[in-house]
This record gives sequence, C-alpha cells and structure tokens, in this order.
Amino acid sequence: MNKRFSLTLIIGSILLSLAAGYKLPLVVAAGDWYAEYYSNPDLAGGTVYTDYESKVDFRWGSGSPDEAVPVDNFSARYTRDLWFDGGNYRFAYNADDGIRLWVGDQLVVDDWQDGQEEWKAVDRYISQGTHKVRVEYYERGGDAILQIYWERVSSTASWRADYYDNLHFSDGPTLTRNDSAIDFDWGYGSPDPAVPADNFTVRWTRTLGLEAGTYRFYTSVDDGIVISVDYQTVVDAWYKQKLPNTHSGDITLSAGEHTIRVEYFEEGGEASAHVWWNKLETVSGWEGRYFDNRDLNGGPALVRDDAHINFDWGEGAPTEWMPADNFSISWTQNFNLKPGLYRFNARADDGVRLWIDDVTLHMNYWEPQDNVWRYQDWHYLEGSHTLRVEYFEKNGNARIQFWWDYAATVEAARAMAPSPTYGFATATQPATQSTSQSVSDSSPSVPTTVVPSQSSPSLPGPWQAEYFAGDDMSQSPTLARTDAVIDFNWGWKSPSLELPVDNFAARWTGTFTFEDGRYRFTTFTDDGVRLYVDDQQIIDSWRTMRGTRYGYANLTAGEHTVRVEYFERSQAAQARINWQRIGATQTGVPTAVATISPASNQGMSGPWTVHYYDNANLKGEPVLTLTNEDVPLDYNWGLNAPDPKLPRDNFSASWQQTISTLSAGRYTFTTTSDDGVRLYVNDKLVIDSWWPMRGTRRATVELPGGSTTVRLEYFEHSGAANVRLMLSR
Repeated sequence: MNKRFSLTLIIGSILLSLAAGYKLPLVVAAGDWYAEYYSNPDLAGGTVYTDYESKVDFRWGSGSPDEAVPVDNFSARYTRDLWFDGGNYRFAYNADDGIRLWVGDQLVVDDWQDGQEEWKAVDRYISQGTHKVRVEYYERGGDAILQIYWERVSSTASWRADYYDNLHFSDGPTLTRNDSAIDFDWGYGSPDPAVPADNFTVRWTRTLGLEAGTYRFYTSVDDGIVISVDYQTVVDAWYKQKLPNTHSGDITLSAGEHTIRVEYFEEGGEASAHVWWNKLETVSGWEGRYFDNRDLNGGPALVRDDAHINFDWGEGAPTEWMPADNFSISWTQNFNLKPGLYRFNARADDGVRLWIDDVTLHMNYWEPQDNVWRYQDWHYLEGSHTLRVEYFEKNGNARIQFWWDYAATVEAARAMAPSPTYGFATATQPATQSTSQSVSDSSPSVPTTVVPSQSSPSLPGPWQAEYFAGDDMSQSPTLARTDAVIDFNWGWKSPSLELPVDNFAARWTGTFTFEDGRYRFTTFTDDGVRLYVDDQQIIDSWRTMRGTRYGYANLTAGEHTVRVEYFERSQAAQARINWQRIGATQTGVPTAVATISPASNQGMSGPWTVHYYDNANLKGEPVLTLTNEDVPLDYNWGLNAPDPKLPRDNFSASWQQTISTLSAGRYTFTTTSDDGVRLYVNDKLVIDSWWPMRGTRRATVELPGGSTTVRLEYFEHSGAANVRLMLSR
C-alpha cells in the first residue's frame, strides 16, 4: 500500500475514538501494524499471540487483546513503517500502564511506569522520509488502555490545549486546540463557547528545546495552577486566588528537549492564566530565539546565549531538534554605545533584517539570497540602544554574520571604506564592545553626506521617590526621599536598609518643562515598569522581565508630570529612565498617544477659609485663620513660611469652600505639592498622599451638581514648601 495514501485511513479511527469518549481532532496512527503479545510485562520470551492491527487505539478495560493473553501482567509490541513529512510532530498518548515509542532510532515517548488513564503529549522534530515506528506497552493490573495519535504542528501552535467543562479533568475534553502561548485574560467570559465561564479546567502540554542550566518558571493566575517539567512539579499554586500574584519555581535541566505541562482550574469570577520562564544565568551576549518556521512565529524551539552572530551551519541545523531548512532566528541585545557613527554589516544566506530600538527597520533583505554582503551606512548613536537581528533560512546552506564599523567623527566616517569582511573575528564578546574593528577594502565608497541623529539629553531630575516593601503601592511608603535621577543598578542589594533585597517597589514623580514636540521615553529595568505622562500610560511592562521599553507622546509646551512605577521581583535590581525630543508633533501615527497638554497653571479660585497650624498634623487651635480668602489656591513659599507666626518647616494648613455653581458631571481635581496632601470632596477622601513627598496627584469625581464642599489639607515637612489645587472637567 502507498504509505502516504495509508495516512488517509483516519476517519474510522477518529469516529471510534469519539465513541470511546475522547475527542481526537487530528491524525490517528493508522495502517497495518504488526502486533506481538507476551504473557509477561517485560516483552520477554516468545509471543503468545500475534496479529495485524489497523490502528493502535485500544480500550480493553478489564479484558485482554485475546484469550491467549492474560488480563493482567501482559505486554505488547507494535511496529510499522510510515511516511513523515519533515517537521515538528506532536505525539499524544493515553496509556494504563507503561508505554515507549520510537520513530527510527529516536525515542520519542518514554513513560515506562505504572499509571492511570491520562492523555499526555510530547513534540519531536521528525525528518522527511519513511521511518520504522515501534510502540511498546505493558499492563500491570486493573484497566488496560493504549491509545496513540500524532499530528504535524508548527511553532504557531506551541501548546496542545485540552479544555474540560468540569474541575476534575474528567469525561474527556470538550475542546482540544493549539494555543500559541499561555497568556490569557478571559475576564468573566470563557475560552470558547464549548467551555463554561466558570468551573472549567485546562491542561496545556508542549516540548521545548533548552540549553543546560537552571530555569525559573513563573505564573500569574486566577484561580489555581500547577506547572511541571518532565512530570516533576516546579510550581504548585492549586488553590483559589485573585490577581495580582506571581508564583515561581526553579529547576535544573540538561541540554535537550523537555516536556512542560501546565494544569489550570477556574472556579468562579474572573479567569486569567499567564505562564513564562527564563534561564537564571545572565545573558552575556545575544539572546537568540530559534524558531522551526521561516516567520519567527509562535514559541521558539530553542532560546540560548550566543556570544557572536557568526554561524555557518552548512546544510545542517542549529541543533538536532530543529529542521535544517525553513527555520528562523531573532537575536536581541542591549548595548551601551560610545558616542559616534556606526555602520552595520550583514552577510547572510538567506534573509536578514536589522532593527534599532524596535522603532525603525534599518536593514530589510527578507528574501532568499546566497551569502550576500549588505551594509547600512552611518547612524549616530550614543548610550543605551537595543539591536535586533532577524534571520531566516529557506534551504541549502545556512549562514549568517553580523558586525559593525565605528567612526568617532564625520570626517573619519567619510574616510572609511565599507568592510565586507566579518569584523568580530578576534573579539571575545562583540556584544559588550563599544567599538568594533573595521577592515578597509576597495569596495564602493561611502556616501558623501552623513546626517547624525540627535543625541540623548542628560538624565532628567530631581524626582520625588517613594519606596515600598512589597509591590502594593496603595500602602504608605517605607521610604520617601528625593532622587537626583533615575539611574540605579542595585545589583542583588536593595535601595536602602529599610527595604528588602527582593520584592520591593518604587514610585518616582517629577514635573518637568517640555518644548512642544514628539518625545520618546526609554526605560531599562529589571523587573517591571510602568510610565505615565500626566496620568496617561505611555509604557506598560508590569511583569518579571529585563530589558528596554519605549513609549511615545506628543507633548504641548509647558509643564508635564512624569510618573514612573517599578517593581523588583528577585535577584538583580536595575532601573534607568530617560527621554528625548525626536521631532515635531505628529498626528495619525499608530505608536503615538494622544497629544497631552499641561494642566492649567491657575489654581482653583476662592473664596477660601484657611487655617494654618504650627505643627505638621493640623493639631490644636490654628495659629492663623483667614476667611473669604478670594485668591487661587496656588502657593510657592520656597524655603520660607506662609506667615511670621509660622515655622518654615513642620507646619500645616487646610482650605475649604462650598461651591454652588457646578453642574452635574465628572470633574478632575489635581494637586501639586511639596509635601503631603489630602483632598476631601463632600467629606469623601479622594486624594490621600499624607507623607513627605513632591509631585502631582489626581482624582476624578462624579458630582451631582448643586452644593459641593471642597477641603484640601496640606503639611510641610522640610525644605521647599508649595501647594496648588486645580479643577478641570
């Protein structure tokens, strides 16, 4: 029988499997299997029964394959030659008890142990051609079950997902599909119409190629989750809970492919599941992400630390579990570059692309080519920048090199001919160099005009800083201080003795004067970061991570308040913030946020009743009381006191008025102060920042109209003293 044609004999197998209670969506291993049965669990001695089976899909229950075979303590071997198209295959099996499966000489499934009925899956790369498939099985006692099927998958379908309409993984899944990532926020909904919104479970399985090392697996979840690697539990959070939370666990793995299984339950309310991992060793070179397709799609088949981008795999593959053709790679690294001009070079077979700071595509040759040298002429760069090199291999030879030339001045750049020879041949770690060796050549001359981009300004500051023990920034800070700039590398230490070395957070607030224009905000952190301009979020990367993030805003001329929130989860702690005006205000740009205008400089008008106290707690009788103070609530006393009767430090004040002219609607109250403020609207506390600090706070309130009472309380701790209240609609 034609082997390709034999794979079409799947319909009957699927129907039989469905009748057995499990919904197999894809290819069942069909054809003429030679079956050998033994009267012991060890495949020992001679067979007691042989036959040809059309499929390996059996539910013998408490019986046996034949009267010649005992109902317990028997074993079987099935063999068949089958055709495989080259690619990644997912092998799913359900066995009670042990099972092993080979494709050629490759051991794909090795689960040779007593066990109960449970569907599992592993992924393996299978080369194109005819392979001998061998399945071995033993039954110890009780029910006897053996079911196998496989499907060809791509990295766009990384996880096999089985969804159950109950909390016990029972009665077979109501939905089986492939999920590219475990990164779901279903809210009060469900994953699919086939799955209820509450009281469901999911089991995700996949096989991942990893370098040897220690890996940390993370999850944030609502409700329960368990992560296992090679069937060893790494994270166990199997209980009802709500976000925010993060659980993690470490495991040391050998180089090769490892099976990851994630089990999740949702009992009620909101539903979310997020899973990710990283290698604990610091990446010293390029972070290489290798994909088993040409399009950088889905989850990578391999993630590793590459010191150089200088590879010649010939007609082979980067690793044994990847295809030799039709694969792709993305390399990323952050560099602290010496000011100057950089020319980037690449030689590739086949496609290559270069990105700088994830913003602009600076080199784009995404097409089959035969080891062609390309270069992108001079860019002025300075400071922290992220380079990303992308590559794909179609077929034949697979080769890729990437390097750069450096010139300190425009004159030096004009005098430097392009260099077609790889320039990092003698470099130990090109990723950490601020310059590279260039090789002069008689190749085409450099263009006559070089236009450097704008250089980055100095770091902004000062910032009013609030530090928290833990990541809950709704509590009072453990430490409040002024930071000159946000440029910290604490390593494995903490910012202060009052704070833990792990699991702390920080909030920095500063008000700065901006020119009209479009700005790029840049953060480099380890771990999570959020950045706001006038309470509008520009950057959102609130998760365990390490790297550079960018956000954009069109700002009108005037003062704007920038707020940065940061959390440190474990190990290294680092935070750096900067921004740069990159041009005139743009409109209609997808990455741009709406234009942000500064709040009015005019404080909320009176008349106010004002009470001043000679202490920082509004205690006792006021030292000074002013009524009908018909001036804007906008004071800047500098290092002085509001009145000779008051001290310059450690005083407090309250302003109150009743307004009868406001119509019903939503209003925003904005305070800017040094130090603490509390704002009450109709005796309801809407802003609470009663500690030494410097910055802006906002609250949006729904007012019914008519009479509205506003009371602002303020205290000055030390240093400069100022307070302002603004109202907008």
